[in-house]
Formats: sequence, structure tokens, C-alpha cells
Amino acid sequence: MNIHQQSVIQLIFIPLLAIIGCNEAYALDMTLHGSFKNETAYFISGTHHLDKMQNRLDLKPEGTLGNDWEFRSRFLNLYDAAMDLNTTNSSDLTQAIKRHYRTQTEAKEAYLLYHANDYDLRIGMQQIIWGKTDGLRMLDVVNPLDMREFVLDDFLDSRIGVWAIRINYYAYLGDNEHEFEFIATPDAKPAKMAPIGSRWSIHPPTPAGMQSIIRSGTTRPNWSLKNSEYGAAWRSNLAGWDLSLNWYYGWNDTPVMQKALLNPTTLTLTPWYHQMHTVGSSFSNAFGAWVLRAEMAARIQEPINLTGITPNSSTAQHTTYNAAIGIDYTANNWRISPQYFQRFIPNWQANIAEPASSGFVSMMISTDYMNEKLKPEMITMMEWNTGSWMVRPKVNYEWSDQLISRIGFDLFGGKRGFFANFNNNHRLYGEIEYSF
Repeated sequence: MNIHQQSVIQLIFIPLLAIIGCNEAYALDMTLHGSFKNETAYFISGTHHLDKMQNRLDLKPEGTLGNDWEFRSRFLNLYDAAMDLNTTNSSDLTQAIKRHYRTQTEAKEAYLLYHANDYDLRIGMQQIIWGKTDGLRMLDVVNPLDMREFVLDDFLDSRIGVWAIRINYYAYLGDNEHEFEFIATPDAKPAKMAPIGSRWSIHPPTPAGMQSIIRSGTTRPNWSLKNSEYGAAWRSNLAGWDLSLNWYYGWNDTPVMQKALLNPTTLTLTPWYHQMHTVGSSFSNAFGAWVLRAEMAARIQEPINLTGITPNSSTAQHTTYNAAIGIDYTANNWRISPQYFQRFIPNWQANIAEPASSGFVSMMISTDYMNEKLKPEMITMMEWNTGSWMVRPKVNYEWSDQLISRIGFDLFGGKRGFFANFNNNHRLYGEIEYSF
């Protein structure tokens, strides 16, 4: 969405709020919550330097507009002082990379909520969360991600808000309540990747002896009716099982690359996006201290990379099947949560640039001491078909209900695979956060 389109939305949306707020039939009751957080990280492998010294102001204005309407929003404002403290270089800290990370102002949410007896209506910028898994997304496909720090940011921070109309309808059928959700999103957006050359960028592999140039994609989604995305979901609890069925028609957020030879030593890469259907379901149930949860998703005609080096031979569309299962065990202040992820491409062929079967295993372990003030936690994730891995130990200390500090490590390893790209990005980080 360009600046002109954003201005048009603001010209429509903000006066609407003003009209509602000024109407004498409504009593405007506004509140402001938020937090201020400093996140400082230092690379302890590869070239040692500050990764970030980020100061973040997180504001959440909310308001009640009479008995039926509410306004909810969240705005992030970031300034990374490390981009001014670190020396500019021609590899991982060019002026363009520094500009990308130095500042950011972003609306995560800004929407009107209308409550009726049997439905809720939301209009505006939203984060819409689907699925049961932690760390990887299968059904959670409505919002693209900002991957400025790979997958290290919490999804609540990395999800990019989208303008949408969302209706949640509640009905009793028999003895059970059923929820039906309908979504329309004219604001199709791709994911935001880390800038090429930065230490968090993922650059497609290039044949030995060649260099590559990334061009602007010709199929990049934008704000238009033909690019709109649509979805629907059903949720209910039947005999103790939380169940859902989900469907979404939208764009692949992260592109595949169409390849072409510019000359014998230069390869051009053009990002290619395509609309596809995602159909899936999820379930969970509690058995005492144990919770079983799972989800599965079929991505119909998902764009994938091929090994060819011409546009017609370097990308294709295949239906892929994705599934995950996790178990949460909670007892005596401990939570232990293993997960297993599986991705499968039926009718796999040798020119597909990924294996027929791939996936991850993960483990999250956490506990607390000192009357829940000291909270150690460790998350590990391994790509089982390549052996690449990520380990994230951290410790939180709650000084008060408003003040929290953290210290931790982000560690990566493997000779090839998803996490092996960041073998030289081990980092130590500290955070302090004040909420108000």
C-alpha cells in the first residue's frame, strides 16, 4: 500500500472515528496503555559488533464509543541507536541497511469493533490469529510477517497489520456454541524480508562462479480489488475438544524466485507471488496436566522453487501438505512442550528445489522461582532432514508488575538447512521493559 492509499484510508477512517466520538448519543471513554522497552544485542560470533540497541515505544490507545462500539489500536515506534554507533561498511552495514533498521513507525492494529447479540464486526487494520502451533505457521496465514530479525521476533511484533472486514457470528446448535468467522482483506501485502546483505537476510543459493541480482517482482500483490484475500473459519468445542476448520484464499507471503541468465556469469532473480487456497483444521484437548494440540493445512497450488535457470523452468505450483502435533505438560511450576512439524510434497520430482519430506522438531521448557519472579525458559528447534538447529535460552526477572528484565542467547548451527544460514549470528541480548 503506497503513501497515497494510506492517506485515503486515513481521510476516511479518522473522520469516521471523530463523527462517532462527537455524536452526543455516544460517550467517548478513551484509555492508553503501552510499554517502553530497550533491546540490546551483540554478535558473539563472526564479526563482533552490536546487532541492535533498539528503543521501542509501544502504544495501545483504546476507547469505548457508547454501548456497542469500541476502538482498539496498537502502534510501534522504534529507534535503533546501533545503526548510528556502528561503523558503516560495504558488507553487512551499508547505508541502505542502516536506514532499514534505524527507525520504524508502524500501526499493528487500528480498528472499530461493534458488538451485537450474536455477532461481532471489526473494520480496520487487524491481526487475525489462527492455529495451535508455537514458532511456525500453518493456518496462521492471514497476516504477513516482518522478518527483519529472521524468526526471532515474537509473532505479535512481527505480524504486519492488514486492513480487513471481519465478522464473527455465534450460534447455538444443539447444546454447543459454534463460531463462524468471515474475513475480507483488500490490503494484500507480502512479507518484509531483511535487506539483502544484512546478517539476517536469506539469499537464494547461486551456482558457483556466478553472481545474482534481485529484481522487482512483477506479480507483487498490492491494494486492489483483484488482489483481495478472503477467508472463513468454524470453531466449536465438542465433547471437550476445541476444533476448527479453516479456509483462506490469498497470496504466498514469501516469494519464490524466477531465474534467468543475464550473461554467462550473472543470474537474475525475480520474486514471484501467486494466489492460492489454504485449507486446514486444528484441534486440542486437555487431559489433566497434559494438553494435546495439532493442526494440518493443505496449500493448494503453492508456488515452489525449481532447480532450472529460466523463468519457465525455475518456478512451479504444487499442492503441499503440512501438519504439526504438540504436547504441553504443566505441573509443579514446569511447562514442557515438544512439537513435531511435517511438510510433504506429493508427486515429488527431482527438479523441485526442496526435499519431498521435510520439517522441524521443537522443545520449549520453562519454569519459575522466587514466587514467579525469576522465569528461566529455553526453546530449541531442529530441522530434522538437514540437522540445522536454533537454541534460545533466556531468563526473565519481574521486578514488579510493570518492570521486567531479560537476558538470553540466540544460537544457530548446522552445515546446511534453514538455520545454517546464521552460523555466524550467535548473539547475546538483554532487554528491559516498563509497562504502563
